[in-house]
Amino acid sequence: MSEQIGIGQLGYGSIGKVHTLAYRSIPFYYPGALPEIRSVAVCTTNAQSAAKAAREGGFARAYTSVDELIADPDVTVIDCSLPNFAHKSAIRAALDAGKHIYCEKPLCVDMDEAREIAAAAEHSRAHVGMTFDYRFIPAIARAKQLIKEGALGEIYNFQFNYLHTGYQDDSRPLSWRTRKELSGGGALFDLGSHVIDLARYLIADFAQVFATTRTFVGSRPIGPGSQEKGPVTVDDAVWMQARLADGSMGTIEVSRFATGSLDDLTMRIEGKRGALKFDLMDANWLYFYNAARTDAAAGAGWTRLETAASFPGAQIPPARSILGWTRMHAENQYRFLRSIAAGSEPEPGLADGYAAQLVMESAYESAASGSWVPIPRV
Repeated sequence: MSEQIGIGQLGYGSIGKVHTLAYRSIPFYYPGALPEIRSVAVCTTNAQSAAKAAREGGFARAYTSVDELIADPDVTVIDCSLPNFAHKSAIRAALDAGKHIYCEKPLCVDMDEAREIAAAAEHSRAHVGMTFDYRFIPAIARAKQLIKEGALGEIYNFQFNYLHTGYQDDSRPLSWRTRKELSGGGALFDLGSHVIDLARYLIADFAQVFATTRTFVGSRPIGPGSQEKGPVTVDDAVWMQARLADGSMGTIEVSRFATGSLDDLTMRIEGKRGALKFDLMDANWLYFYNAARTDAAAGAGWTRLETAASFPGAQIPPARSILGWTRMHAENQYRFLRSIAAGSEPEPGLADGYAAQLVMESAYESAASGSWVPIPRV
C-alpha cells in the first residue's frame, strides 16, 4: 500500500456508484496526500451488470464472486456497498484475507453478526471502516469543536430527527429493505444508524433507551404490479427516548413515512451555557446560541455560523463553496484511506458500527418489552 491503493468495489447500486465517484475525486481534493488510488475491480450479481459497472466506473476487472474479488492480489482495500444481509460475510472474508474493508452502515443485521465480526477483527491485521458520512459535514465538525471547547457547558437535552418520504405508497413492492431477516430493521437501521452515531460522536455513548416502533403498511406486493402480497416485517417509523452516559436526555425520531420530507436530518443540542441547531437541508450553516449574551448590544439570540465547504487541507472547491452530499462521502472515504496508509485505526471504525448496532438492537428490545433497556458499554 506504500505505492498504490487498489480499490475492490463490492456492489454497484446507487451507493456503490457514489463511493466510486468519491474515490476518483479524492486526488483532486487532496493531491499527493495518499498513494495512488486505483479502481481495480468491481463485483455485482451477474456477468452483464459487472461488465457494465467496470466500463462505467473505470474498473480494470469485473467479478460476480465476492471471494474472487477479495482474492485479487491488486485489490488492497475492499469497499462493501452491498445490502445489509451481505455485510457480515464480506467483512469476514476481507478480514480473513488481511484486507482492510470500508463498509456502508449499518455494520450488519444483528448483534450475533456484530459479535462474530468483532471476534474476527481481533485475529486480523486488517481494519474495518464505517460509512457515517454525516460526521464530515463542516457544520457538524464545528459543532464538535464548540462542544469540546465547552461552549454549551453541561448538556441537558438533545433532539435528533431523520425523516424521509417515499414509503407511503402501498403499491411499492417488497424488497430486502422491508424484510427484517435481510435488512435487520427498517427506518431505524436505514436512518437511525446515522443519528445514533451523531449523538455518540457529538455528546456521549448511550446508556439507556426507551423506544416505540410503528409499521404503517403491513403488507406489500411481492413484485412490481403483482396482486400477491407479502408481509412487511420492519418498522416504518421509530420514536426513541435516550439517556446518555453524561446524564443528558433526549429524543430520536426516524421515519420513512414523513410526507413532504426530502432528506430532513435535524438536530438540536441544549446546554447550560448555550445551544446548537442544524438542518441538513440548510447544511452550509450551524446555528449557535450563547446564553451569556443577554441583550441586543451583546449580540443576544441565535448566531448563524458560516461553514459551507470548509475542509481543512482540501485544494478544491474553495471553502466558500456550497456543500454537496457526495463531498461528505469523499471525506469519510479519504479519512479511512488516510488512517490505513498511516497504519492507524479508522474513525469511524468497527467500534462505532458495533456501538450503533447495540443501540438499535436495544431499541427493538425496548419496543417489544415496553420498558427502558440499559446498553452495555462497548
